[in-house]
Amino acid sequence: MGRLRDGLLLALVVIGLVAGPALAQELSTAERATLQAQKEALFQRMVRNPGNLDAAFAYAGIAAKLGDNEAAVSALERMLMFNPHLPRVQLELGALYFRMGSYEVAQTYFERALAANPPAAVKARVQTYLAQIARLSAPQRFSGFVFFGGQYQSDANIAPGSPLIRSPIGDVLLSSQFTKKNDFDIFGTGSFLYSYDLGTQTRDTIDVTGTGFANHYARVDRLDLAVAELTVGPRFNFVDPLSWVSSASLKPYLIANDVGLGGNQYFHTFGVGAEATAVTWRDIHVKSLFEFRDKNFNNAPDRPLSRGLNGNDKLFSLFVSKPITANPDSELTLEFDFLDQQARKIQTIFGPLDYYSSKTYAGAAAYRIRYDDPTGYLHYPWETTVFLSRSWSDYAAPDPCCVVGGGFSERLDRRWRFGVTQSFQVSNNIAVVVQLQRDIVSSDLPLYAYSNNSILVGPQIRF
Repeated sequence: MGRLRDGLLLALVVIGLVAGPALAQELSTAERATLQAQKEALFQRMVRNPGNLDAAFAYAGIAAKLGDNEAAVSALERMLMFNPHLPRVQLELGALYFRMGSYEVAQTYFERALAANPPAAVKARVQTYLAQIARLSAPQRFSGFVFFGGQYQSDANIAPGSPLIRSPIGDVLLSSQFTKKNDFDIFGTGSFLYSYDLGTQTRDTIDVTGTGFANHYARVDRLDLAVAELTVGPRFNFVDPLSWVSSASLKPYLIANDVGLGGNQYFHTFGVGAEATAVTWRDIHVKSLFEFRDKNFNNAPDRPLSRGLNGNDKLFSLFVSKPITANPDSELTLEFDFLDQQARKIQTIFGPLDYYSSKTYAGAAAYRIRYDDPTGYLHYPWETTVFLSRSWSDYAAPDPCCVVGGGFSERLDRRWRFGVTQSFQVSNNIAVVVQLQRDIVSSDLPLYAYSNNSILVGPQIRF
């Protein structure tokens, strides 16, 4: 078992999870040196006067800032030897053990703090921690969200701005169903996570995730979409695997999904994936994943060539997030994606559909800030997220639909996407979400160039 876990940790490093020195540490070199000097001075004071509780408490606070949880625990436990009735110290000890994943020890200290009839602020923090421990200690956990509402789009059928297309047989006017149309749709989406604790020391689990989406347009109902996906696999956790990584996990998993379009089955997928996560330098969260999907399409009356799209997808994604400020709570997230979509060499009456194979590179950034309700009416925090992304899709062969400059042209699509999401929390688990978004797609083939503005609104319920 030890060899297996070491091999899994090596795989986690190899697939690019753990970030290197290029990521900024939470403390600068000067700040760390100053705190280290203060820690040494306080330690000497404690050696000279073991009963100096003020020095011990200050030492524990600085040790915790430096990430030396063990030293902080030792200092606080020595304080309880001199005075066992200090609920604030018991609270801080419980918080430290909670941070280190020792939930049983943490619960013992929290219960002692409650038994001492502490002030209301201490009691509230203890109860919050105990609720978290109860949730995290349960062998089975189930959580998720549902989100539904309405959406308006200025170009719902992602049609080009001009109906005139230059084809190999001459100029062609697109029929009305393929020209730009605005539309309104209703949608519903949701996701869940079922996690079963395997009872290991590092709390390894079996995770089952499910995701669903469906919408219905008022006018272009041939684009109604329905998606259901399920993944299942074990998650292996690692505590302090490296000096600069406080926790990490690796999850291999199986994938199955089914997609419907316009009321008919569009394609289904079977595949495998691997996800790795880590917390580096205490508050930099990194996640990477790789997925391989084998896709099988079905023809429909309005899509007689869909089977020609049979093939596979290979996806690599990397996410890095870093808290920026504590009050208000804010975070910056950066994302990189690479998607390789390959259509099989299937011969159709129009020849092989190589021009549907593509490689897409994408980068994105999002800044989220959570703050107190400025109106004072809702009494719950608001959250604003600003996002921006850029992608390039390079196709494997010229598309015979169009000619550019007298001949066939390679297809390269470029997309800008930007917008803002505003969340108004109205209860502990319900928020109203409004999102404004704009997409601008340019292409070497005018048929695939378009722009679309959208706005959606609806409630999100977490459980």
